[in-house]
Order: sequence, then C-alpha cells, then structure tokens
Amino acid sequence: MTSKKESVLEKHRIWLNLTNTQGAFKQMLLGYVTNATNGYDNSYDGESFDGNTFVDFYTVNDDKNLTIQGRALPFDENDVVPIGFSSTIEGVFSIGIDEVDGLFASQNVFLEDKNTNSLKNLKEGAYTFTTQSGTYNDRFVLHFTDRTLATDSFAEFDTTIVVSNKNKVIKIDSSVELINKVQVYDLLGRKIYEKINIDANELSLSNLVMKNQVLLVKIVLQNGQNVTKKIIY
Repeated sequence: MTSKKESVLEKHRIWLNLTNTQGAFKQMLLGYVTNATNGYDNSYDGESFDGNTFVDFYTVNDDKNLTIQGRALPFDENDVVPIGFSSTIEGVFSIGIDEVDGLFASQNVFLEDKNTNSLKNLKEGAYTFTTQSGTYNDRFVLHFTDRTLATDSFAEFDTTIVVSNKNKVIKIDSSVELINKVQVYDLLGRKIYEKINIDANELSLSNLVMKNQVLLVKIVLQNGQNVTKKIIY
C-alpha cells in the first residue's frame, strides 16, 4: 500500500463589505493562497457580473472586476490592491471588514481614498464616504502598511535608527524615540524573530538560526512609526 503525502494549503484571507444604512450590501474576498498568482487564475479568481441591483464591489486586476481574488504567496506587506465599486444610488456608504483568517488576524489593512487623500486602518473600524451614482475603479486602494509614514518626519526617524551586524550580533540603536517592537524576516517573508514591549533605545539580537542571508529588520517605535532596514547576516 502506498501513501500519498498530503499537500499543505496555506491561505490568508480577508472579506470586505460595502454597505449603506438603507440595506445595500455587497461582499468581496481577497486571499493570499498556495498556487495562486498575481495574474488572473481560473482556479482562484471569480469575476463580478454585476448581479446586484444597487451596488457592486470588487478588486481590480488585469482589467477584470473580481469579487474573489487569489494572490501569490509569500504575502508581501508592500502589496497594493486596487478596489472598485459601482452604485446606482448616491449617498453615504461604508467599507469594512467582515471576516479574516490566517495572518490577517494580526495584519493591519489600510484603505486609501484618493478622492479625500486619506488612509483608514480598517482594523480600527469601517471607512465611511459619500458618493454619486456611477462606477469608480480609481478611487480606492488597499494597502498593508501605513502610507502616511512616508513623510519627512518618517525620513527623519529613518536616519536616526542604526542597524549593524558584527560577529553575528545584530545591534539596533534608536537615538530619538524608544523602540517598542522588533521583527526580523527573511526575503521570503517568513518571520524568524519577534520581540515586543522593548521600551529601550537599543537592542542586541544573537543566535538567529540563519547564516549568509539577507534579512529585513522591522523596528516599530513607541510613537507608532516603523522603519525597515536590510542587513546581511
């Protein structure tokens, strides 16, 4: 009798709802799933055929409107996903999280509104906006990092944090703000180290089970800003 090794399906998914107070509702699904690609996949992607009478809600990929979109692993927090919607009615709507699984249980999800030049962390609550009737495929973008940190103040913190590696000891120095959390990832996006509640201006890491690899060191400061540095370990 032969045994067949069971394949492991990795999936990290988020369901988003578009709603209004009058009962309009449409849901879309975005998932980072084993064997999916960032292009169109018949096995993982589902097109929207605008079957809802009042609203439609979807991600936009390869000029297709997808109510279900699978994207490639490993998950990259710098990924950007355009969001589109259409409505036959005008007024106030909300976009919010219905359900999550996998890494999205802890991963922040930001919705950028290009019309208002604003960014909303959907983990903190739904985003409410006003719209006219019509189709809008260029208004919203989904991010997984806080784009508001890409400012002059962010650049200032970037220069005041030094990450060095000497004799396989990674040293992190923050000369201005206290360090709250440090995470270390390999280039495949796998987390290999995490320390929280540091509350200090410096931290030393040693005995990482890695060698001769490029690592990404993410430093989260107590004021909420974060800086990622690349080193060879």
